[in-house]
Amino acid sequence: MNFFLNYFRVNKELFLKYATVGLTAAAIDFSFLYILTDFFHIYYLVSATISFTLAALVNYNLNRRWTFRSNGRRLYQLPVFFTIAVLGVLINNNIMYFGVEKIELHYLLAKVGATAMVTIWNFLGNKYLTFKSG
Repeated sequence: MNFFLNYFRVNKELFLKYATVGLTAAAIDFSFLYILTDFFHIYYLVSATISFTLAALVNYNLNRRWTFRSNGRRLYQLPVFFTIAVLGVLINNNIMYFGVEKIELHYLLAKVGATAMVTIWNFLGNKYLTFKSG
């Protein structure tokens, strides 16, 4: 029983750190998405790809150093992280496209739903693949 309580406590702390990093990355993602789309008039899916990529760079560095405190080999971690991120941007853009083009949501509202889904994908992929311990 203590094992499960300790495991939950560790994973709860880990997820809270991950969420903090995620909120930081989301702020970057949403800010650049809005600026590129509304001020520079770039097509929303192109803006979404650029903003997602910038946020992913921040996310990788903060998660590597703070959340997962990884000292693993960067040559392994970086390609795995970006493979997960590329799949994440594909999920993100497909959900946004569906929300905007099929349901006729505002692109920022579609982004909220996409972010919720991609957050789960990214957490599991990064915890179990990118920053796995041993």
